[in-house]
Order: sequence, then C-alpha cells, then structure tokens
Amino acid sequence: MTPGPKRSAPALAANSQRPRNQTWLVTVRWVGGALVLAALVAVVAMLLVRGPASTAQRRTDFTTMVRTINSDLAKCNANVSAAISGWQRVEHGSDSQPRAEKAAQRAAQSCAPSTANAIWQLSLYSVPSSLLGLRLNYAVSCLGVWAQEDVQPAMRAEQILLHGPGDRHAATTYRRLAGWAAGNLASANSTLRRAARRLGVGDFIPIHLTSLAAVGLTLRAR
Repeated sequence: MTPGPKRSAPALAANSQRPRNQTWLVTVRWVGGALVLAALVAVVAMLLVRGPASTAQRRTDFTTMVRTINSDLAKCNANVSAAISGWQRVEHGSDSQPRAEKAAQRAAQSCAPSTANAIWQLSLYSVPSSLLGLRLNYAVSCLGVWAQEDVQPAMRAEQILLHGPGDRHAATTYRRLAGWAAGNLASANSTLRRAARRLGVGDFIPIHLTSLAAVGLTLRAR
C-alpha cells in the first residue's frame, strides 16, 4: 500500500489552529441545518396527524384542478377556433387569405410553451396530493401534448396550406396532427371521467377543445 503524502509539522500546526471566524461559520451552518431538519420533521408530523384528505376535499380539489386546466388552455383554444373559422371563411370566399394566415400564426404562438403564456403554466402544473393515485398527471400531460406538440405545429401547417393550398406535405402533416390531437384529448377526458366517477363528482363536464378535423376544409390545390 503506497503511503499518502506526509504533512510537514508547520502545516499540521496551521490546520490545528482554525481561525475563530471560520469556527463560528461552521457552527452557524450546523445550527441552520438542524433548524431546517426540525422544520421538515414538523411538517411531516403535521401531515401525519392531519391524515388523508376527506372525500369532500378531494372533490373540491378535482373540480379546482379541472377549472385551472380549462383556464390554462382557454387562450390557445380560442385562437385555434378563430384560425379554423378563418380558414373556412377563406375556402368559402368570405375572408382574406392574409388575415387567416395571421390568425393561424397567433394560434401557433399561443399554443407554444412560453414563460409569458398559460401553456407554460400548464406544463408546470402539479396535481394536488389529495388526488394522487388517480393518474391525473397523465391527463395533464396529454393536454400539454395536445397544445404544444399537436396543435402548435398544425397551425404552422395551416399557414403553409393557406399560402399554398397544393402543398401535399403540409396537408399530410395537418391530417396526422389532427388525429393525434383528437387522440390526446380523448385520453385526457377518459382519465378525468374515470377519476370523477371514483370521486363521486356527478356534474363533471369533459374538457372541450376545438377539433382540428379538416371537415369542409380544402387541403388540395384548387
């Protein structure tokens, strides 16, 4: 076994004479750590004493959660609805193409995650602890994907199709994203509906979002 490096006598002496201010700093850190640990123990003990949330509280938490999610999706969904309506009006000759393109651009921006919009807040949403075990994180994830990964690029594809109706790649992309969006919304509502039944929430209303189905929309060159 190779011996480690030897310290000289002066070095050992210097290490043994720790400055008073350094000793005080170490003491403060130990005391601070002890206080933090005591606070955590107190919080855990309080939660244990309080026990599990009541059925009424869980129902309230669920209702508040659904209301919050709807609020976070509201602007994205409203702009998507406006963009789809604008596209339909162009197809029927009652609106201008540039105006419809701007509507699609606004929709894409409002459905993309940004620190300045509600979709970002949705991506950070934490399901209440009283609702753990109901797989509601999955529902929130599906709705986040609906906005960020389905609708946002679909609105970009709509812009391309409005500018050049014969773009086959954009048409294929839009159709595929529309299908994924419908699937994610259905999965989220299925999970929420199942949770509502378990909680006894009889007045649950599924989350309604604008369909991207290309009903009445021309996706080929005219």
